[in-house]
Amino acid sequence: MSIRVLVALPALAALLATVPATAAQSVADRDSVLRCGENLPPPEPTPAITAAEICRTIAVLAADSMEGREAGTAGAERAAGWIAERFAALGLEPLADGYRQEFSFPAALKRDPHARRETAPAAHGERGAGHAAELSTTANVVGVLRGADPDLRGEAVVVGAHYDHLGRGVVGSLAPGTGAIHNGADDNASGVAGLLELAEAFAADPPARSLVFLAFGGEELGTLGSQHWTKSPLWPLEETVAMVNLDMIGRMRDALTVYGTGTSSAWPTILDSLAAAGKAPELERVPDGYGPSDHAAFYGAGIPVIALFTGTHEEYHRPGDDPETIRARGTERVVRLAKALVAAVAAGRPIPFTRAPETERRAMAFDVALGVVPDYGHAGEGLALGSVRAGGPADAAGLEAGDVIVRLAGREVTDVYGYTEILSTLEAGEPVEVVWRRDGAEHAGTVTPEAR
Repeated sequence: MSIRVLVALPALAALLATVPATAAQSVADRDSVLRCGENLPPPEPTPAITAAEICRTIAVLAADSMEGREAGTAGAERAAGWIAERFAALGLEPLADGYRQEFSFPAALKRDPHARRETAPAAHGERGAGHAAELSTTANVVGVLRGADPDLRGEAVVVGAHYDHLGRGVVGSLAPGTGAIHNGADDNASGVAGLLELAEAFAADPPARSLVFLAFGGEELGTLGSQHWTKSPLWPLEETVAMVNLDMIGRMRDALTVYGTGTSSAWPTILDSLAAAGKAPELERVPDGYGPSDHAAFYGAGIPVIALFTGTHEEYHRPGDDPETIRARGTERVVRLAKALVAAVAAGRPIPFTRAPETERRAMAFDVALGVVPDYGHAGEGLALGSVRAGGPADAAGLEAGDVIVRLAGREVTDVYGYTEILSTLEAGEPVEVVWRRDGAEHAGTVTPEAR
């Protein structure tokens, strides 16, 4: 979640180390005290969702050999290749060459989130000229399980999890300057482990609707992979019924946070029925569809979302986020709930989209907002808009997703960082001029920032 070589198979006792439970521990704790071991081989395909298989997958992706899986690095490429091999072994259908949907992003995002580009691309429709910005490349990994119902298989449920992490922590680390590998066992090898367990389970018994399994790249640099998908989807967004996101599901304690419960009128009914059937732990429900993970891009595109999250911890975005910290039984429980959720949606029931109250926002050092989500993968000048919140200030001013803000409050918008600098000087309720580019033409209007 953004703040923005293996040895032979050991005995099962070495796979999971048991921490004794006491009478004072909660039920959730007693159910979650099995910890994942290290140096485990890739999992064998099986329909069963088990803690042992979850641990093996986490051990592969969170191994030092993956070098922290930073987007645009060899470690991330190894991780993407391994996930693609797993998709192929499960018989998932590729929607792209080798299961990969490649995309580029500004290389400066990997070095310094406040870095300025001295020049901008001289692309058609871009303002200014100069040498092209340095770009890096990464990929989403995508595999499809076709639905069993001929009348419903044209509709899909997206199941997503990001596989990238922080590398050696140059950007995004909460332990900066250490130079240590940030293995990201919980963030987000745990989510990918859940993704693969669900793919194995459903491959043995496909539901009515199709399932699109998406391992996103570049989430830690600003949800780059999910934003790229919603701009260039390999499965039509209009035929995407819902998106279920798994991000940091490896540290289950007393309750599971579920984001997006207000993005469809169907979600409360489904969650209530699963809870009544004993298939859900205690749930902390957050209606908002926005948040610091990949589901936000889908919600911004008008798709109902659910995101599962077991919470931050002292190893979050630090080198200590290693496999042995994973609560294996709790993770298994979350994945079983995810399977029940996906099955309920993929069976064919309507999942109408609704706008939810906005409560989740990225932590930023300013007090006003325009109601937009930036497109962090934009390599040109200006602030490209990934999505625009309905009813927000930008929407009222006439801006739309895909627009590029080039001037705000009388100042040039150089990039997302220049935009935030300008935003930090604005006052809620005080209208300012905004100039944006759409389809090569400039438009001007007035926008009134709202209090955060």
